[in-house]
Amino acid sequence: MSVFKGVSVFVLSLMMLACANVTTEQVDATQAVIKPVDEERANVEQQIARVTEKLKDKPTVQGWLLVGDAQMHLKKYNDAVVAYREAYLLSEYADGPRRKLKRAMYFSSLEPKNLDIDDKQ
Repeated sequence: MSVFKGVSVFVLSLMMLACANVTTEQVDATQAVIKPVDEERANVEQQIARVTEKLKDKPTVQGWLLVGDAQMHLKKYNDAVVAYREAYLLSEYADGPRRKLKRAMYFSSLEPKNLDIDDKQ
């Protein structure tokens, strides 16, 4: 047992040492990746808006599911609930949209802005 602990401590020490030697050049490289991610997010939001406008004229279950999935990907859970609710109602209460709606409602309830906590006490 003590040999195992010794090896574990050694491995943990190596990992901590490796983390301590991170240079600022590596941080700058990861910050360069953030910009394309922001552009991708803006592009996805534009596509969601475009599809949502089309769905107002011709609503479909698959279209609303697509919008809901995209909103979940962007972690916009309240908007995903709205989209999945539309899909659920259009599908005449099918099981697939119901499960997605239930999941989105769960994540939406965890958002701080949706918590009903009174901090004024």
